[in-house]
Amino acid sequence: MQKLLVWFSALLIIVVSFPGAAEKLTGKWRGKMQMAPQAALTLGININNTPEGYSLTIDSPNQGMFDYQPSQFSIDSNSVQFQDDKLNASFSGSLVQGQLQGTFVQGKARELNLTKLDEQQLKLLENEGSWYGDLIINNSARLPLVLNIAVAGQDYHVTLDSPKQQSFGIPVDKFSISSDKLEFSSAIINASYSATLQDGNWQGTFVQGAAMPLVLKKKPD
Repeated sequence: MQKLLVWFSALLIIVVSFPGAAEKLTGKWRGKMQMAPQAALTLGININNTPEGYSLTIDSPNQGMFDYQPSQFSIDSNSVQFQDDKLNASFSGSLVQGQLQGTFVQGKARELNLTKLDEQQLKLLENEGSWYGDLIINNSARLPLVLNIAVAGQDYHVTLDSPKQQSFGIPVDKFSISSDKLEFSSAIINASYSATLQDGNWQGTFVQGAAMPLVLKKKPD
């Protein structure tokens, strides 16, 4: 799946702030956007109230993108809008029963409803991020893989990338993580992975027909 968003250097922020929005809109918001019947992308916005006014950044955790600054945005007591010239993307949403319900436009318009992360969901963020490793196929062949862990509501939304094969956003159906164990499987590629945490890295076995060693290392923030 072609990447929806790409990383660019920071751009000028245009901040429009309204005092009444502080309690309701400040925080981290996340939602899943359906890209295809079997593929989705987690997107999020982070709204902070600073001495200079409100700031807004964008997260695309399944693509390893965090705290991206759009070229302009506006916030009032019940709505949020942003647009970015480099990404040629925009979002407009209104607060409805505690949810920012809106539309994300990049090439085509897609529904995107964002929910504010509560305290329990915020704790899940410690596991969020991208993990990189080379799948050892044989003594002379390696295949880079990237596991992208995103927080989406009460759970995780996890995808797998195989950059060398130009394959991105591969759905991960089953996923579990604890302080010392990680497991996932993907039915669409008939693959699974099980690993334990050693020296800050996940060391385990990737199974797709054959069992192959795979060590995953966290991408630095």
